[in-house]
Amino acid sequence: MASTTESLATRLRQGRVNRRAERQPVRAATWDLLKVALLVPAVTTVLLALAVTVTKFLAGGSFGGIGAQTAAAWLAVNQVPLTIGGVTVGVLPLVPTLAMIAAAAVVTARASREVETLHEVASIAAAALAGPLLWTALALAVVADGAAVSSIGQAAPLPAFGHTLAVQLIGVAIGVGRRCLQPLFDVYEFPVTDRVGARAGLLAFLGLFAGGGVLVAAGIVAEWGRIGLLIGEGHSFDGYLGLTLLSILYLPNVIIGALGISVGATAQAGTATVDALSVAPGTVPPLPILGILPGHSLGGIGALVFVLPVAIGLLVGWYCRSVDLIKHLRAVGVAAAVCAALIVLSCALASGGAGELGRVGVSAPLAGVYAFAWIAVTGAVVAGVGAAAGGLLPSPRRRHAADFDLDELLASEEFADLEIIDDPDADYDMPDDDLDAVDPDFDPDPDPDPDFDGDEELSADDSGGPGRGAAAGHPGDQDDAEVTAELRIAPDRRRDGPGH
Repeated sequence: MASTTESLATRLRQGRVNRRAERQPVRAATWDLLKVALLVPAVTTVLLALAVTVTKFLAGGSFGGIGAQTAAAWLAVNQVPLTIGGVTVGVLPLVPTLAMIAAAAVVTARASREVETLHEVASIAAAALAGPLLWTALALAVVADGAAVSSIGQAAPLPAFGHTLAVQLIGVAIGVGRRCLQPLFDVYEFPVTDRVGARAGLLAFLGLFAGGGVLVAAGIVAEWGRIGLLIGEGHSFDGYLGLTLLSILYLPNVIIGALGISVGATAQAGTATVDALSVAPGTVPPLPILGILPGHSLGGIGALVFVLPVAIGLLVGWYCRSVDLIKHLRAVGVAAAVCAALIVLSCALASGGAGELGRVGVSAPLAGVYAFAWIAVTGAVVAGVGAAAGGLLPSPRRRHAADFDLDELLASEEFADLEIIDDPDADYDMPDDDLDAVDPDFDPDPDPDPDFDGDEELSADDSGGPGRGAAAGHPGDQDDAEVTAELRIAPDRRRDGPGH
């Protein structure tokens, strides 16, 4: 009896364990949210502390103040302006910032992959934003504590939290955006035209950024000697290495500056200003990568950079093509707005003050306006040419219909058992004996549908696939029978609807 009772208790306990294991939590566990909140700040701080330690070791300095310098590096990664030796530096390298944004996007994307509701996604996003903000508060306290023995001044709290929130919000939005967009599309109606335009705007920004990279690469090749002289001012291996690494860290900033110049804005580096058509020499910050700035006006050759936004605008106009002119123009307008917004954001992140040397970067609003104008105007030209040509720029749906090949379709395995009879006046009556030979169970005279017309012409929209027309006239089971049929192609009834 005892063994039976023990066996029953064991089974009941095991059943409770199994049910508990199968039960899915409704919300993310607290530990999961803590990992989302603190993983990126903790790993970033460890890497920054390691970089600060190695830098101080190579420079031969003491290891005092590593905590304050690491905290200041965290603020710099979040693009918080720093005061060093009484000089405020607002233009900070973007490579560490972009790396942290990518890390935040990966962490939040993985965390939101297992949840099911938008409320849970919102909890993950809130945790991913709260952790870095808490880390910034700690960094401000550490920097303030070490200000007495360090040259790093105290940063303003409100801009520090604002910059941290803006930078982290980019990574979180990228991470959870894919998880949130589809549920939002299911609840709210977003026109396909706007989706195509938004996608085209993102691609246009990436194209302009790639074009800026090409311009920077060309400048490095053309001014390699000048860049080498600036690196030589390091006077030692450690100095050469430091200036080279610093130039690499500022490379995205320079590419964004070249992007702004390509759309027509003016880039400023210290007291020097550069645009596509003119150059005003001046004092430039001693950064080797800035050696690519031309020392004199390039004249008509400089105007060639405008080929880049024109080409991007033409591609956007082609990408957003539609047989409906209004929808085509609307998609182009959305693309121009999205691209301009991304350019304003990137130029704002890549620009800032350089102390007594002045400002470094591109005017973000001006670059956004110019980019919007280039894409909107050239895209509208493509839309107008397509409308005037009457089908010169077919939509994907119409192009698919135009590429339809009947011979290729009939050569497929689906139509291997069909016999095509070219003579429309031929007699297709098959003797009953022949029908029995094809299918012994075939009934040549089923109860016909009095409303069925055997000569009715079936279009592609009504047939629904091979054999459906025969099935409609003969409801018997003919799946395995070889049927002799006549294929009639209906007139071209393509609608002039929108391409997207």
